[in-house]
Amino acid sequence: MLPIRLLGVSVMINEYGNGNGTVAPGTKMSRNEFIEFVIVEKTSAAVLSAMTFGDSNDATSMLQGVFSFDQATLDSVLSSASLTEFLPGTIIVVKGSSLGAQELGYNPFEDTADAWKIELVAGQGAKDHSETRINGNITIGNAGDVVWISSSNPPSRNTDTSDFVHAIGHDNNPGLIANNVAAAFGAENILRTTATSGVSIANMGGTTVSLVATSTSTMGTTNGGANSTWLDAVRAAAIPEPQRALLVGAGILFGIFRRSRHPVVTS
Repeated sequence: MLPIRLLGVSVMINEYGNGNGTVAPGTKMSRNEFIEFVIVEKTSAAVLSAMTFGDSNDATSMLQGVFSFDQATLDSVLSSASLTEFLPGTIIVVKGSSLGAQELGYNPFEDTADAWKIELVAGQGAKDHSETRINGNITIGNAGDVVWISSSNPPSRNTDTSDFVHAIGHDNNPGLIANNVAAAFGAENILRTTATSGVSIANMGGTTVSLVATSTSTMGTTNGGANSTWLDAVRAAAIPEPQRALLVGAGILFGIFRRSRHPVVTS
């Protein structure tokens, strides 16, 4: 039997960034680090806020920090967008306070890259969970780390991975948590490397994860290559047909407008 019960995935982790900042008071998350989640099924604020997420220690042998989403913040985002659920293809970033203010202008019916994402600041739209068994900070380790999201609220102990929905990590000498994740979700979910400050671990694939260590952060956006192709397709399928037709029409008109301003010159 696998050490993790593999659930229907509604949320995936798409990237996380390792910084070198200290933990901001009252937030329990490093000021210049982030975790990027991708919604892959329609998901309500209530479902998201019932989940927990966090990381492991740098030996990837036990869970360290545990957080939850603030439902009131997510409800306000959905209300402003006239939606009841986040659409597949949505990116949710949880970030330290040095990476800027919260960005809550979610509207996937607009034809812009930022329309598909929100950014939550630790201590505001993402809250430190009142957990006593798992009571550390979210600080990505250079030697190793596993970033996870779980359907339980919270995991029952600091080695409990039974309700993980998804997880990715890095470690050139994996510990218990990293090995459990590899067994349940695939060896490709743990990158066998260290990651110095300034490095992000990014998924360059889709539902089949393909991790790379990169010094170029793509926080809040698709990661390029197969990851962008996958998310573009997910988003196109998520928009109801009337709105999709309007977006396509707007794109055609924009193309005609550009051509009219820049006519092709032939010899």
